[in-house]
Amino acid sequence: MQIVIYPKKIIDGRNFVNAKNLLKQKSMQIGLNEPELTTIENGGYVVLDFGKEICGSFRLLAHVGSGDRKVRIVYGESVSEALSKIGEKGATNDHIVRDGEYYIPDYSDTTFTNSGFRFVTIQTVGNSVIKIKNAVVTPTVYKKAYKGKFVCDDKRINKIFQTAAWTLKLCLQNGMVWDGIKRDRLVWIGDMNPETLSANCLFGEIPHIENSLTFAKEQSPLPLWMNNFPTYSLWWIVNLRDYYFQNKNIGYLIEQKEYLQGLLKQVSSLIRDDGTCAFDFIFIDWPSHYVGDGDEQKRLDEIAGTHALTVYAVDCARQILQILGEDVALCEDMLARLRKKTYKTLKFKQIAGIRIISGEGAEDDAKLIVDGGAKGMSTFMSYFILKGASKCGYVNESLDMMKDYYGAMLDLGATSFWEDFDISWAENAGRIDRKPSKNKKDVHGDYGAFCYLGFRHSLCHGWSSGVVPFLMGVIAGIEIVKPGCEEIRIKPNLGYLNHVKVDYPTPFGILKVEHTKNADGSITTTTKVPNGVKIVR
Repeated sequence: MQIVIYPKKIIDGRNFVNAKNLLKQKSMQIGLNEPELTTIENGGYVVLDFGKEICGSFRLLAHVGSGDRKVRIVYGESVSEALSKIGEKGATNDHIVRDGEYYIPDYSDTTFTNSGFRFVTIQTVGNSVIKIKNAVVTPTVYKKAYKGKFVCDDKRINKIFQTAAWTLKLCLQNGMVWDGIKRDRLVWIGDMNPETLSANCLFGEIPHIENSLTFAKEQSPLPLWMNNFPTYSLWWIVNLRDYYFQNKNIGYLIEQKEYLQGLLKQVSSLIRDDGTCAFDFIFIDWPSHYVGDGDEQKRLDEIAGTHALTVYAVDCARQILQILGEDVALCEDMLARLRKKTYKTLKFKQIAGIRIISGEGAEDDAKLIVDGGAKGMSTFMSYFILKGASKCGYVNESLDMMKDYYGAMLDLGATSFWEDFDISWAENAGRIDRKPSKNKKDVHGDYGAFCYLGFRHSLCHGWSSGVVPFLMGVIAGIEIVKPGCEEIRIKPNLGYLNHVKVDYPTPFGILKVEHTKNADGSITTTTKVPNGVKIVR
């Protein structure tokens, strides 16, 4: 039996009769005699709320209509987007048709475009009158249950973890890892790093990671860069290492060897003797991306971040080649050249984070990260920011930053995490699950930047799930030491938390870990370890 999701609430509307009938669960078969119909009259509309962000297709069962029998269907990740028109505040039909007009036959069962949304507006067009039995969503959501879980004594953090997990799950589509489910339905291999880490924590091995890594490689025969970004080819190396360490699929790793070695030669040719890099285009993150706007700190930080990512990726490549029993002399030479050059983070937290994780940054970078709290946080780079600060001892500060930043999205009605968010957007902003008001900023339509202005902005972006590996890996302290989880180090960093309970998927089964803080500040850890996994402290 096909699963369908019924609307949970009527948000708005006019010229309708019995709209609440749409909230009732009824047979998904249209009949000649239907006693519980909703009528949308000429010039009428209804805005439906399906309760949370979903990926799927809208489906309409209609009885006998009159007039033109046409409707306009508008999907929205926010109420304001569902009430918008194409061209208004960046509203688009990019990647999918989220705003279209359709003829509705009598006694019909029509399924519309698959998209990412929470709200749907049904509006009559022309002189139409439409009588509806059911207006539902047929979801396309990854069916496997989460294997990984994180629960602590802070309800806010638990909600953040659950929302991040749902965000990642929604983006597991078409056997690939999509970046977003509304507009950005592509495999962006750099954006996929926090998604890969989250998938490792939540599911263990899933086909989407290999499929996406392979797809990106096949789309980018050398000397092409993945997604046309040199840095994204570097991220491909990091993803390959992260995926292998979780799952130890040696056959897949062997298949990537030739491409990896060719890619390394290509990158090596662009590393100068003084340690600087000669990439023709550099990119780390949209908020820190320099576009010739005269911000010298931004320009220099992006160079510093690219240098750190190059160090990180080459070191990951070195680890992979060692596993394969291959010569690592080229990697060692590349690292030696890169380390002749040193940089300093000037402004951006995401740059400081990647510098710390790569081994290029230290205390000054961590201080820059925690300065100002959640101000300057990044959805894409949240894992590196939070882990980087925690690695330098700022665990409590990292937890507070995460709660303030991701919690602000929750307070604005988010049920999945967004492509981008600046904490300042929350000031005097209306919730996304309510109609816009004149005295509140529209946090969806009024903000955004670069390629995601206004309603083009995705409110479900898999790269924002980096809090999952942060909580599992840093706070719960689960670190894979040997590929395939054959050896795992458990070293918790609870900060001000008193209790953490985790299920972590391994190829051997679920590792169960529970940390309890004692009155003297010490931590008691209990584990249930599957056969085949060795725990080290």
